[in-house]
Formats: sequence, C-alpha cells, structure tokens
Amino acid sequence: MATSALIQDFAWRMRRESARLKWRGLVGIAGLAFVAGFVLSALWPAQRQIASLREDVSQLRNKLKSAGEGPASRAAPTRASQLENFYGFFPTLPTLPDWVGQIHVAAQRNGVSLESGEYQLQTTGKERLTRYQIRLPVKGTYPQLRGFIAETLQKVPAAALDDVIVKRESIGSPLLEAQVSFTVFFGAAPE
Repeated sequence: MATSALIQDFAWRMRRESARLKWRGLVGIAGLAFVAGFVLSALWPAQRQIASLREDVSQLRNKLKSAGEGPASRAAPTRASQLENFYGFFPTLPTLPDWVGQIHVAAQRNGVSLESGEYQLQTTGKERLTRYQIRLPVKGTYPQLRGFIAETLQKVPAAALDDVIVKRESIGSPLLEAQVSFTVFFGAAPE
C-alpha cells in the first residue's frame, strides 16, 4: 500500500507542476527530452566511431614507424627527383595509338558521332614533352557531349581540354554540333 500511495503522490505532484508550468514549461521539458534523445542516438555513436578511427590511425602510424618508412626516416625529395617523377607520369610516344583509341571508345560509349578529325604532332628540341593536338568535330546531345569529354579526360589522364565550340542549328533541336580540341602530352621514351 505504501508503494501505491507513493505513486499517487508522485502523479499528483506531476499534475500540479505541469499545471503551474503551463505550455511554456511543457515545451521546455519536451525540448530537453529531445536534446537528450539526440545526444543518445547521434552524438555518442559518432564519438565512439571517431575514437575507433583515431585508434586505427595510431595503429597504422605505429606500423609505418616499425617498418622504417615513417616520415622521419625518409629523405626529403630533391627538386630533380620531383621533376623526374613529374615527367615519368606522361606516357611515351609509341603508346599514342592506344590513347587515341581510348578517345574514340569514349565517343562511341557516349553515343557521340566522330566523322573526321585533325591530328597534329608538335615536337620541339627544347621541350621534354611532345604535344599531340586533336581537333574533333562531333555531333550529339548536350549530355552526350559532356559525357564524352568527361570520360576522355578520365581515361586519358595526360589529356587536356583546350577548346569546345558549340553550335546548334535551331533552338528546338536537341542535337549539337561541336568542335572539341584536346592536347595529349607525351614524355620521352625511357633510355
């Protein structure tokens, strides 16, 4: 009986306090309950995940240090080695047909018609890079042209987009005629 009396007393006090607080107090209590629920459901799991990721990072750093490849044990790269790494990125000239083929495959995949093209190899004795300029008249819709250009730049990492000139016969026509110019850079063959 003492327990039921305590429960009745608690219920009576809650009714009295809620009547005294009115709607502003109830909104405040609801806000506190929301914040508590948010902390329990979102913030604590995120903090646990952050702690787990920090532990993983420290373990990976320890592995690198034990392997002798930590940042402190590596010598700083020289400018000459950085420059050689830069030039080593570019494909060699004998692979040119493969890269041009990648451009044509990208056009085919995106439904862009390539009827003809201008191809020009530019070499000078002073530069270490050879430029291969490609000018392609293409026809297709805007999404097709955009997909073709994006895929070309992704599949041919040594390519640069030089120019895009777009022309449309009439306002209502979805078909575009464009002149797309790429330059593909090639490095010297390894000796």
